[in-house]
Amino acid sequence: MVWVWIAVGTLGPVLTVVLLEHLTNMMDGLESLWRRLRRREVVPDGPAIECLAADLHRLSLQLSRVERSNEIAKVFRLRATSLAYDDVLLCACRVLDVDTAAQAPLEPVERLQTEAVLAQRGLVW
Repeated sequence: MVWVWIAVGTLGPVLTVVLLEHLTNMMDGLESLWRRLRRREVVPDGPAIECLAADLHRLSLQLSRVERSNEIAKVFRLRATSLAYDDVLLCACRVLDVDTAAQAPLEPVERLQTEAVLAQRGLVW
């Protein structure tokens, strides 16, 4: 029985120190996890709506310039600018949660409807 008390007397403090060290490590891990979860910021899915409005403005000006021009490869320039414009329109729809099943390239009627819906949501370009 004496040996049991000697073993408990010598191993008890060692086991207590080891247990406290593991608990400290676990608490540090839980604290860092809590900080990461608490500081998590909402990150938007797409570009800022202000950037999209600026891109739409720039592309609509470019589209009207290309339509009025008589440059070489006008058809290709018009197609490329229209695709870029449609892509930004659809991206704005995603950011503003506008339900649309349309895909680029948009038909003229689809483009006009999409522009109208975005304008109703308050997007100005």
